[in-house]
Amino acid sequence: MARLGPRSAWGLTVALVWVFGCQRPGGEPDAPQLSEAEVQERLIQQNRAALEQERTYLKAFMDSTQWAFAPAGSGAYEWRVEQGSGSPVAEKELVNIAYRLTGVHGEAYEAGTREVRVLRDPNAVWGLQYALLRARHGDSIVLLLPAHLGHGLAGEGSVPPMSPLVYYLRVL
Repeated sequence: MARLGPRSAWGLTVALVWVFGCQRPGGEPDAPQLSEAEVQERLIQQNRAALEQERTYLKAFMDSTQWAFAPAGSGAYEWRVEQGSGSPVAEKELVNIAYRLTGVHGEAYEAGTREVRVLRDPNAVWGLQYALLRARHGDSIVLLLPAHLGHGLAGEGSVPPMSPLVYYLRVL
């Protein structure tokens, strides 16, 4: 009987691992492939379920606070804690805000002051910019944003993907 050298033994071992590693246990047949329409329908169902879960979180937050939130469009809600006596905020205006950003379950993300160019600031989420357009200088607002008006599918920095947000704002 011929002996295999170390290189041949190594090659045989790799080949056997490849052959047996690529087989399904128990000889199970491959799962049937879904049609394009079935894949699309499953994705739509998953998106609907995610949106329904997000609505549940937003409603639970509003119910737990018992604050007088009002719909602000596109799924956002706001509660004007204090009406400011300053001028209305204008489109393209550079506005200073003091803010605290959290998740609906109390996760702390950011806090501080910043400048926002209303409806023109690439670093500010859309929900915040639209809320500022409806505000006056001196307003204090609690803004509740669904993920699509916040940091969306990707998240950003400390904000995870698909996170509904709570902004506690003061328009300076």
